[in-house]
Amino acid sequence: MIRRFAAALALGLILTTPALAEPLKVVSENPATPGNSRLVVHSDRIGRDFTVTVNLPGATVFLPGQKLPAIYALDSGYGLAGAQGSLLSNTSAMEPAIIVSVGYLPGQAQFRNTDLLHNKVTDHGSSYGGGGAAFEAFLLEDLKPFIEAKYPADPARSVLFGHSFGGLFAANVFADKPDAFYGYIIGSASAWADPALIAKVAAAAPKAHGQHIYLTVGEKEGAAKPGGSGQMTDGYAGLLKALKGHPGIILKAQLYKGETHLSYYPRLVTDGFPAVLPPAMPLGAYQAVLPPATVAKYVGDYRLPDGRAFTISVDKDGFLNGKVTGYPLIGLQQNGPDRFYAGAADANITFDATGATLAGVDGGTLRAERQTAKPAP
Repeated sequence: MIRRFAAALALGLILTTPALAEPLKVVSENPATPGNSRLVVHSDRIGRDFTVTVNLPGATVFLPGQKLPAIYALDSGYGLAGAQGSLLSNTSAMEPAIIVSVGYLPGQAQFRNTDLLHNKVTDHGSSYGGGGAAFEAFLLEDLKPFIEAKYPADPARSVLFGHSFGGLFAANVFADKPDAFYGYIIGSASAWADPALIAKVAAAAPKAHGQHIYLTVGEKEGAAKPGGSGQMTDGYAGLLKALKGHPGIILKAQLYKGETHLSYYPRLVTDGFPAVLPPAMPLGAYQAVLPPATVAKYVGDYRLPDGRAFTISVDKDGFLNGKVTGYPLIGLQQNGPDRFYAGAADANITFDATGATLAGVDGGTLRAERQTAKPAP
């Protein structure tokens, strides 16, 4: 009797417990260009498909455990974030980063008005919004873990990038969970659509722990609209006041002179990405040609733990290069005593008496033991 009751109880629990949402499902995946993948993913949580374009930088990730920052661009990054971010990464204007552009299927862009607003708003007789909490959960609990499992993306170094309603959404995510992202790029946040936003951001700001925030607006936003003048710049001013002066926030704010709501967007990428993810070596940093005696200390053959060779050589101009078996040659820029930065691998190489230690800027290390020395030319 007791066993029958227990079995019936267990069956009842199975029948009455709601089914858990399945993990994110990949509907299709098509490589677009080298280092670029286009996916359609389905979210059971929201009940819709999303387009996700992933741009990988040219940096060679070969250290065990090495990761790269990831920038999540809302509104598909207007088609610019991935291409411009890759260019910035590959030219060392910023730290190499994975750019994840999140958008909608053709004909479904109107869903942004639901997903990017946490609260409902009525504007010119139309009501929309209210899906922000669900979209935030999709982003943080479904998409981010999916990207981090599939690509070398660092969970602790992710950035959220949004403009307009996307900027409003990014500000709301910060207000909910300041530590959800390492960095926030908040462009032209539509604070007018969420009157409680600025107070929520002000309450969250003291809880931040080293978040990098790039806050922007165009000087002429809304000026051409009757009754709209000052609406966007007022929101920017309110957010600036809420975010300033907190030790846990590294803030950079920019009012783009003479620019309208969308006209400065390309500059938002080229200015904002390096602001939150500055390069390990300043772009264009002067590199002195090392004396032959100094170069001789480093040139030679080294051996990695898995048996691969790591060879240090010097080119005709007197600059050091490194090469790991199976990977392209990488140039080395001196950034300290016995220390060099390899931009093509986003790693620091520190030499000592018996070898060298390779350490990725975002994690991952390898020890290379010196085998032979070669005289410098």
